[in-house]
Amino acid sequence: GVSVPADMVMLEGAAVCDEALLTGESVPQLKQALDTTGKEQRLDMQDTLHKESILFAGTKLLVANNHSNDGVDQNSNISFQKPNPPDGGATGMVLRTSFETVQGNLLRTMAYSALGSGSSNNSIHTWDTFIFILMLICCAVLAAAMVLEAGWNDERRNRFRLVLHVIIIVTSVVPPELPMELSLAVTNSVAALVRTCRVYCSELNRIPWAGEVNVCCFDKTGTLTSDEMRMRGLRLPSETLNLGAEDDGGKAEEKRLLMPDEDDIPRDTLRVMIGCHSLTPTSNPPKGYGEIRVVGDPLEQAVLKTSGYRLVGNSLVAPVEEDGGKALTILHRFAFSSKLKRMTTLVTEEGANGKIWALSKGAPETLKSKMLPDSIPKDYDSIAHHHMWLGRRVLAMAARPLGTVSSLQAYKDKGRDHVEAKLHFVGFLILDCPLKPDSKSIIAELNQTGHDSVMITGDAILTAVEVARQVAILPPSPSSETVYRIQQKSDGAALENNVVTEFECIGLSSSIEQRRSSLPFSRAGIAKLAELRRTKRARFCVDGDTLICMAKTITSSSVKRRGLSTADTEDEKSFLLQPKTLKFLSELAPLISVFARHAPHQKEAIVAAFNHGGHRTLMVGDGTNDVGALKRAHVGISIISAPGVEAKHRDASNALTKMKKKSKKGAKAGKKTKRVFEQALQQLREAQEELDEVELGDASVAAPFTSRAVSIKCAKDVIQQGRCTLVTMLQIYKILGINCLVNAMVLSNLFLHGVKQGDQQLTVLGLAVAALFYFVTRAEPLPVLSEERPPSSVLCAQALISIALQFGVHVTTIALATQASLVFVDPYDMSLVPDGPFNPNVLNSCTFMLTCIATINTFAVNYRGRPFMQELRENKLMYRSLQVCYAVLAICALEVFPPLNDLMQLTALPNVHDRVVEPTGPLSSLLIHVAEQIGFPFFLFWLMVLDTFLAFLAERIARRFF
Repeated sequence: GVSVPADMVMLEGAAVCDEALLTGESVPQLKQALDTTGKEQRLDMQDTLHKESILFAGTKLLVANNHSNDGVDQNSNISFQKPNPPDGGATGMVLRTSFETVQGNLLRTMAYSALGSGSSNNSIHTWDTFIFILMLICCAVLAAAMVLEAGWNDERRNRFRLVLHVIIIVTSVVPPELPMELSLAVTNSVAALVRTCRVYCSELNRIPWAGEVNVCCFDKTGTLTSDEMRMRGLRLPSETLNLGAEDDGGKAEEKRLLMPDEDDIPRDTLRVMIGCHSLTPTSNPPKGYGEIRVVGDPLEQAVLKTSGYRLVGNSLVAPVEEDGGKALTILHRFAFSSKLKRMTTLVTEEGANGKIWALSKGAPETLKSKMLPDSIPKDYDSIAHHHMWLGRRVLAMAARPLGTVSSLQAYKDKGRDHVEAKLHFVGFLILDCPLKPDSKSIIAELNQTGHDSVMITGDAILTAVEVARQVAILPPSPSSETVYRIQQKSDGAALENNVVTEFECIGLSSSIEQRRSSLPFSRAGIAKLAELRRTKRARFCVDGDTLICMAKTITSSSVKRRGLSTADTEDEKSFLLQPKTLKFLSELAPLISVFARHAPHQKEAIVAAFNHGGHRTLMVGDGTNDVGALKRAHVGISIISAPGVEAKHRDASNALTKMKKKSKKGAKAGKKTKRVFEQALQQLREAQEELDEVELGDASVAAPFTSRAVSIKCAKDVIQQGRCTLVTMLQIYKILGINCLVNAMVLSNLFLHGVKQGDQQLTVLGLAVAALFYFVTRAEPLPVLSEERPPSSVLCAQALISIALQFGVHVTTIALATQASLVFVDPYDMSLVPDGPFNPNVLNSCTFMLTCIATINTFAVNYRGRPFMQELRENKLMYRSLQVCYAVLAICALEVFPPLNDLMQLTALPNVHDRVVEPTGPLSSLLIHVAEQIGFPFFLFWLMVLDTFLAFLAERIARRFF
């Protein structure tokens, strides 16, 4: 297709456009010329009705023609001259260009997001990092002050070098490798997501946030359920349903469903099925009504497929078989609107002498108000509710004759409100979409691990509640938990003292007793309702209209104070995102499990409310109407919508499951079974190949995460990887913090004794630390989520106390080694001369080995492991590297291989009886006495073992008690 260069409104003609880049909707959309008939209206590019006439920049134009969408007469109400398109295409007027277009605004949002998070891409909390480093600097300043005070009065020291050394002490606690190590952790996580989960991330700072997620929001259609629509049947108005006796479990109602390809369907009903749709061909049909590709809503395609008709032109529907019925021509479309929840077409039929009908379909509760009361059966609501309770999609159908084609323009001028009045009910369309195979298991695991799973959908509330039960968002029925619907009271009580009193909670259940139960609802009573949910006695759901009523009720007082009316405010989105409304919704949102009949901006407002309440939100959607919520969530994940691939994958998986069950029963595999097995595997491979070829679109541009999968397993994968990354980053903070404090101590206190370190020593230690840091970031998450949550900040009590205890252990052991070594060093040894060259002696050799063991221990002790990531033994590279480091230090301490000590610039350890000076205190005497008993090499070795044991003990105490 051709890329649309600008946002433009269509003035004449029709077009088919692929808007996947902007909306994530994989189904091409039919665009119609702007309807200028009826009352005067203001062009609103956000309004659903007007969006049907707007081509957006960056989308692909698949088909465009200059034939009016009514198929009879052109729209003649445009008041200025238009040039005829040279290639017979549609006519439009440019509205916006460049960065003012919808595509440009999306690009600006992406650029702003990248720049706004630039310095914090690889940090957990920038403010926490600042406080943590500030604490380390304070410790370093104290150590530097001690060195400066002692060295300034020492005439042997060069004061310029002393000042430089003080500066080195202060800067040593600000780890220069911190950004690099954090970047390495996040980069490895991104690579792991792509490699193992086929999830792509465009905003790296979101990965640690995924480890803090506590609210998981899911769209329904295309996310929890497949986009594939299945026709369950028609429910004609001539039948009745007795719900008073529930002895047949609804079996009688199921028998009343008719299938168009099996049963005789009244012409009035069939006419609505085949004539009220927005399907369109992607190319002109060949002569003889040859096969063409039809694009549009999967629901409408499923209905047309089972009706025995096919689309052979933009406005012509003909029977598949020559004697299968009469062709039908669509003269005009009043497009589907998410606000109105219905659509209507004006059609004429072959052999009807120009007679036209108005055909409508839509939500049962919406279309009911447009019907003649005499045509509505008594069991209208009960039938609709019955099928909705089964999780099915229910559409009401209605029609009425209007006149002849000659009066078509008159009806168009009067507008859709006039056309959609006094309709006759002709039946219900019953459809459903199957659950995705792993939706229930994934949400059950999220619930068990303390995540709050909610559904935000545009479907009817009864359908949404039943699907929520099937996937474990709501408890199964029957249950001790009653599901309540928050709705507006019929008497419409007034607002009193900013407390919502005009709403109530009505029971939603197939049980009449529970359906009659109700709870009072007020802002002050939200805490009581939350307690009912916490104690598993009640669950709550709400629809979008009620949400808007709440927003308008809360904001009405402030609007009236400014002298404005509700109609003067911009739109519903502005109501929902006002601070006062957002504050109330942030109190209400955690109470709700199912948000039904929600428009895109309402979905975004719900996610914003969770964020405003301090929650970490995850949103999963297939891109259809989910872009705003995906952008608003901390972790937005877009998944691919490919109904055909899902169906093929589901059929192959079911075949393999049946074969596994047979094999467990001991059935022998014959040639036929093997052939079926091979065919199922081949079908799975083909489905995967087709999935790889599906283009990433729509929501993938706006969402921080994009999954090349069709299931919600990516939500669990991202949370697992996020927890692993978060824990790894906290490990890095702790390791660098402890090492920096130890280095500051070595540079300060031991500097006063003239201790230095050789170039080879620093090089070997630096290489070992770099390798261990790399191996830390290579840890992989566990396959199962844990109920325990990782610490979210390095400033938590557990992390700070652990750092303090470990630092105290390392400082103590290094001080003991220093005290024991001083008796073997001549105070006048040239190696102790300040600012002199490095020469190995007992003091710097012992302190170097204790510093090394302290550094290695910080990696081993602070490795978190289960329940968030692999155990240390499972991280083979890390585990083997630590073993090598411990072995090398043990060999050096015990002098097993002297050439290794020479390489490390270590001097030979002394005989205990070769003391240069006598011990000066009880501690020094005790240490020398112990060394005399076991030998100085073993003394040093066991001191290193003590440091290791106490460090592990300190970490365990911090984890257990804090």
